[in-house]
Amino acid sequence: MTKDFKKETAQNKNFLAAFPSALTLFNLAVGFLSLLASMHGHFLTAGWLIVLAAVIDGLDGVVARFIGISSHFGVELDSLADAVSFATATSLLFALWSIQELGRVAVALGFIFLSAGVLRLARYNLLQARQKNRSFYVGLTVPSASLFVAAMIITFPEPSTHFFYKFFLILIMPLLSFLMVSRIHYPNFIHLLYHRRPNLPRILLTALILTSFYLYPHLSLLVAASINVSSGPLRDAWRLTRKYLLARKKGNDIPWP
Repeated sequence: MTKDFKKETAQNKNFLAAFPSALTLFNLAVGFLSLLASMHGHFLTAGWLIVLAAVIDGLDGVVARFIGISSHFGVELDSLADAVSFATATSLLFALWSIQELGRVAVALGFIFLSAGVLRLARYNLLQARQKNRSFYVGLTVPSASLFVAAMIITFPEPSTHFFYKFFLILIMPLLSFLMVSRIHYPNFIHLLYHRRPNLPRILLTALILTSFYLYPHLSLLVAASINVSSGPLRDAWRLTRKYLLARKKGNDIPWP
């Protein structure tokens, strides 16, 4: 009976170990569908599929940590899936969505985003094993950058021909690409909010977020993505300003870069 119990336990463990990888493959499938939607001109659908892929991508990491199973294979598989579902799907979506307004520039901007996303994923694989503190990321994550682009397209499905709108599009893609490969520290909001004991402020914040997404899904998505993208530079700017003010108060040399 003991042998049967051990065998059953091992089988259950193998099943649980496969569950995060199954979610990663589901994420990959959703990214593939987003690519197909973009190629057929269904840009709104493609954007929402990227949002769905981001939700699944967050779930597979949470599930892996919850069941206490993490492997090098899982990390590599997750990065490969992200390269398709976010870096490739987002770059193709942006290029096809804006090509009538920007022409060949749209293709170039899409490729810049794709290159930065792949480089960011490759660097993450090298750094994550050595990084002990999970409360922050080095550089903007590829899903976060993709979520911003998807939210922008979902909120404004028809590109404008206005000069300032074109200028914004030409500016935002290189900026997102730079933030992905930068050394700027981005807070891990999921870790900061939900990897601690629940309390009343966190519960109320979660309820507020869910309510806003229910009432104003498009706008809430864009606002949340914008906060996420800007949180890293704002955090570093606040840290440097604080050092500057403390040094000035003490009369020391100003530690300004």
